[in-house]
Amino acid sequence: MNSLTSDPQTLEPHTFEQDTVTYEVRFTRGPEAWIARIRRAGEATAQLVAFPHGRGYDADDVRASLIAGCEAAVPTLPWAGVTRH
Repeated sequence: MNSLTSDPQTLEPHTFEQDTVTYEVRFTRGPEAWIARIRRAGEATAQLVAFPHGRGYDADDVRASLIAGCEAAVPTLPWAGVTRH
């Protein structure tokens, strides 16, 4: 896997935009699943999404599969409303 960092338990972070909002994702491999921490850029709170090992992603390109899953999940996550002060 080319997208692994020096630690085989993590993947390189990913940033993407949907509906003019930028999201940042960090990936960590757990004992039973990859865990994606998705947060809106500039916010401290993250949504956690788990992807069980061997289910629904390409073992030859895990990072791309996880990215696709995160981008698909963003619209369904329970994001807090944006407030202006």
